[in-house]
Amino acid sequence: MLKLLETSAFLRPFHQPSSCKIKNPLAKFAGFKLDMVNFSRAISENVSNSTSGEGDIASVPVEVSTVISIIINTITCPFTVLLNVLVIQAVKTRPRLRTNSNILLACLAVTDALSGLLGQPSYILWRITLIFGISSSQAVASFNYDVMAALVLASYLHLMLVTFERLVAIKFTMHYSSIMTHNTIKITVSVFWIISFLGGVFSALKMYYVLLHMTGLATNSCIVFVASAYLILYHETRRRQKKIKAEQLPAEEVERSSTENRALKTTMFVVGAVVVCLLPLGFCLIVMNAGLYVKCPISDQVWQRFGLLNSFVNPLIYCFRQKEMKKFIFGKKTPVVQPFI
Repeated sequence: MLKLLETSAFLRPFHQPSSCKIKNPLAKFAGFKLDMVNFSRAISENVSNSTSGEGDIASVPVEVSTVISIIINTITCPFTVLLNVLVIQAVKTRPRLRTNSNILLACLAVTDALSGLLGQPSYILWRITLIFGISSSQAVASFNYDVMAALVLASYLHLMLVTFERLVAIKFTMHYSSIMTHNTIKITVSVFWIISFLGGVFSALKMYYVLLHMTGLATNSCIVFVASAYLILYHETRRRQKKIKAEQLPAEEVERSSTENRALKTTMFVVGAVVVCLLPLGFCLIVMNAGLYVKCPISDQVWQRFGLLNSFVNPLIYCFRQKEMKKFIFGKKTPVVQPFI
């Protein structure tokens, strides 16, 4: 999902130093309400000022961190697209990989691929236009904001769906075949993309007040659901392991339990990577929605760099955890030697 590094459209306008933290509850509530009333106006003015090129941009020294960010994005962008496309192709063409858990991971890979295809190039172009003071940087920035607003929501929603599939598979095994059907997955993924597309539309229409709360709700829901689900999965997995050791279960059930546990560990690695990469951004959204700050207290460059890594790391995790996928993506085909006649 890195995919989230460019969502500063609705975070940047509310800059305050850490010393400006609101301490009085009444003042906090009143101040937050006032900022929400002027939310769209503040963002529009800030975007115009930061990207218009009319300011003295050329005279401002280019930050080393910005140049480093451009270089890293330029290097990882093609690999992000290529690796995620190969993951999708592997799940589509290899019958052994065509399980529900892998299908959902492939859906998440679509989000990562779009991040590398649209998000990172637009981010690179936007930063370059800012460095050289090109007036068209505002249009590039707006496109980047809109794309990444949609991908932010898509990442959180798909992450919850991947976790839900593992929860049903391990905790509610008897009902798995009736709940996690191919039609159910198609409908759910389609609905999630519609919601994500609406997030991009709200960004394009400068409805940042709605977008902030929409993204904040997705962030909070994702954190609560994923944390609760993995607590349940941990206890259920431990219970099954004790049962296998204490009883002589059929070999088929032991093998099935082992397969489910391997899929669970893969999902845990993916979720862990997403949580680590998106933790700074998630923290910003939470404190802003709670009214503790009117601007993310974490530097933009910090949470952007963390978010950058996610779309590139995810396909590497898939390959590390699944030999079949690793063989498909990195394996070399043995050339066929024609005998001499």
